Amino acid sequence: MKKIVATAFLTVIGFAVTVVGQAKTDGSNFEGIVTYSINASDPQYSAMVGTSLKQYIKGTKSKQVQDGMFSKMRFDDYSKTNSEIVLIDAMGSKYLLKTDTTKKEADTAAPDIKYIDGTKKIAGYTCKKAQVTITVQDQTVTTTVYYTEDITIDPKVPLAFKGLKGFPLEYSVSAQGMEITFSASKVSKESIPDDTFKAHVSGYKPMTYEEIMADVQKNMQSGN
Repeated sequence: MKKIVATAFLTVIGFAVTVVGQAKTDGSNFEGIVTYSINASDPQYSAMVGTSLKQYIKGTKSKQVQDGMFSKMRFDDYSKTNSEIVLIDAMGSKYLLKTDTTKKEADTAAPDIKYIDGTKKIAGYTCKKAQVTITVQDQTVTTTVYYTEDITIDPKVPLAFKGLKGFPLEYSVSAQGMEITFSASKVSKESIPDDTFKAHVSGYKPMTYEEIMADVQKNMQSGN
């Protein structure tokens, strides 16, 4: 169970999709919501990481909402420095994840990307295939990514898959013998209200990744 919890937490905190794309000069960068379905190889793992993730995008602003026993809301404004806010609800306990943005960017600065023959239709978009190897929370993860070049966003918005040639609509992650797949089920172009990107942190306790993990393990052992 400890292995499942650690891997699930890695997925929720450290390796949920963060979009990227090249900007268009005609001002037609994407604004809207990308909804991903989540499929995990282990039922216990699936219950922890949830079944869906929504990515809200507007200019340099991004918001992720992921359900599950380890649910997450992540807020970013890439026009600012160190603006990331991650709120986690782990089986009733609420945490505000303390992150070192500089260290995180250094850890994920140079993923290995290999482009592979093959295409796939996802949420109405023709996607190309790539394999990305990246290090997250000191763990090396290899993922197969299907990306489209038909969705573009503000170039200030970075990516766990830094350097990828397009917008990821599906990716699979294998870690510690488990596999999880995020696949876009819907891409909705729509106007997003600015209030969507405001984080309400009241009631969330600021803690580091290691502190949250220790607290979650303690709560599970005590039956909370």
